[in-house]
Amino acid sequence: MNLFQQILLAEGVRAVEGDSPCSAEHAEDQSSLSFEQRLLRRAAQLDLRLQISPLFAHFKRLFTNLSFCLCFIIFFIGAGCVQQLFFSAQGTEVNFFWAFALFFIPNLLTLLLWGLFFFQGYTLNSGWLQRLSMFSLKFFEKRFNQQSQQNPHYWTLFRCYFQATFSGGLGRYQLSGLTHLLWFSYFCGAVLMLIVMLATHQVDFIWQTSILSVQSFQWLTESLAYLPKLLGFPVPTAEQIQQSHLGAVNLLNDAENTRFVWSSLLISSLIFYGLLPRLLLLLLMRFLLSSAQMKFNLPLSSPYYVQLRQLLKPNVTSLGISDPDACVTQPAYHGTTAKHTQGVPEQFYPLAVELSEKQLIQAREHVKQYAPDYCDLFRHISDYQSQQKLLADITNVSQQSVLVYLSLQRAPDRGLLGFIKALTGQDNKSYYLLLINDALLPEDKLNKRRSDWYGLAQQADISLDNVIQLDCIAGSGEAYE
Repeated sequence: MNLFQQILLAEGVRAVEGDSPCSAEHAEDQSSLSFEQRLLRRAAQLDLRLQISPLFAHFKRLFTNLSFCLCFIIFFIGAGCVQQLFFSAQGTEVNFFWAFALFFIPNLLTLLLWGLFFFQGYTLNSGWLQRLSMFSLKFFEKRFNQQSQQNPHYWTLFRCYFQATFSGGLGRYQLSGLTHLLWFSYFCGAVLMLIVMLATHQVDFIWQTSILSVQSFQWLTESLAYLPKLLGFPVPTAEQIQQSHLGAVNLLNDAENTRFVWSSLLISSLIFYGLLPRLLLLLLMRFLLSSAQMKFNLPLSSPYYVQLRQLLKPNVTSLGISDPDACVTQPAYHGTTAKHTQGVPEQFYPLAVELSEKQLIQAREHVKQYAPDYCDLFRHISDYQSQQKLLADITNVSQQSVLVYLSLQRAPDRGLLGFIKALTGQDNKSYYLLLINDALLPEDKLNKRRSDWYGLAQQADISLDNVIQLDCIAGSGEAYE
């Protein structure tokens, strides 16, 4: 199972568990593993019971089989178009440019439409296209798989799998690849039928016009024949082009050779201007899809994964007050046996951003406890002027780690995000966010606040492992509103 499949499996576990993760037992020591590694191991462990990976493998086969069926149908449509349009009667005359236009105008229009959707990525990621794709797959699955109701999580995992694979870059490349695959199948059917019919039927290619000059068709044919001629395909000469005009007198007395070169030009045009471009685009989409799968990441700042982090690798510290009644550490979740860890670096430059008087005292106490030598460096950023002064001074700070004290109960806004991003973009220092939790919050609000701060850390390029919670909740405190 590659990394993308492991990540997808973790998303499947999230879909089954819903809004809140359940605790999981771990027999082996995982103290040396990162949160992501523990997360993937937990997903693999739960998969033994939930059997998610077999369902995901089935969904992948479902998409593959449905794509194959569509390709099979489109292949015969392409072959049927050749047979119906050009060879309905033996010994017929075919207008070469009319035949060429019938094949390539729809192809060109759909190619332009695809390019419009592809280079405006939000279009291919829009909800209607995703819902249409999922509706088609769900209809196909219900129609041909009567066992789909046996697993209680079947349709939940169905939505999870196809929402992941049909959204973002994955869906963009997946649907684009399917489009090019269908057109490739169409041209394969057309080329094969064209070769068979030209080998068994006599067709004279002509061209005609009412408003264009002979020179225009001469130039158009020579332009069309440039690439096939360059690659060694027989193409019509200037004289053969002129003598193929409807009503022209054939002075060459070489009808057989004329039919051969025009047939060669039509076949090579279908290959070089239809089949090969779609094949190259299909291979490009497959490559981009593989690259996007390698870069696919879990939404670790979402409330579910923030809660799961508190279960698997909690990053919580406290002021270490000896009196348990004076400062009670609020557990992240009930039922977990994981010990609280302290991710505070040994040496750091302390900053506080827009804290209350009570929170400032708590922050100073924390600095005094963990880095007493840096108490004199403690700065409180409370307005625009102090922000600008800090941004000017931060490059002169000798400490490689900067610890930013913030209030967990506060909802981060754009102004704060802009300041933190400006701060982290100054140099290559390591930044830590220490979130002071000094008021009781309902669990759902607490999870939402944690998620907001983790989202800010991601946008500011701060490692999520560097987001630390400082629990300092007075036993008599009131719930935060």
